[in-house]
Amino acid sequence: MKERTVKAVRWSLLRLLTLGALGEMLWTIYVGEELPRHYVADHWDIAWVGLDAAQVIMLSGAAWAAWRRSTLIVYFASVSSTLLVIDAWFDVTTARRGDVFQGIVLAGVVELPSAIVLAWVALRALRHTALVSSSPVGLERYPPLEDREPFD
Repeated sequence: MKERTVKAVRWSLLRLLTLGALGEMLWTIYVGEELPRHYVADHWDIAWVGLDAAQVIMLSGAAWAAWRRSTLIVYFASVSSTLLVIDAWFDVTTARRGDVFQGIVLAGVVELPSAIVLAWVALRALRHTALVSSSPVGLERYPPLEDREPFD
């Protein structure tokens, strides 16, 4: 009975995600055709400060999770990585003509390498968590947190 329920939930989730991806694809095509090439935003500063504030919160969360050796590092590092890629994208695509080079350099030297490192941290922590949770002895096999290096 339990296996059927899990399978039904999995298929429902698969259908929902597929429908969401298709809907988003259609919306993107529509927006790509309809949006003006030039647009002046009244709250440009709030948009950028909001993105940067989200990065500060998620990077702080990643630092906290690393310090606590918490599995939440997977979440915070993944979100931080994603936000850095978004920041790089918008730095380059919204730059004025004279600032495009600066946006490309910032993206290539700071944001994208940082995003790659954070994605690696998240993947490594996820693998570590999976190994610990699937081992026959489980967590007993590992020494207390204060006695080991991060990501042991």
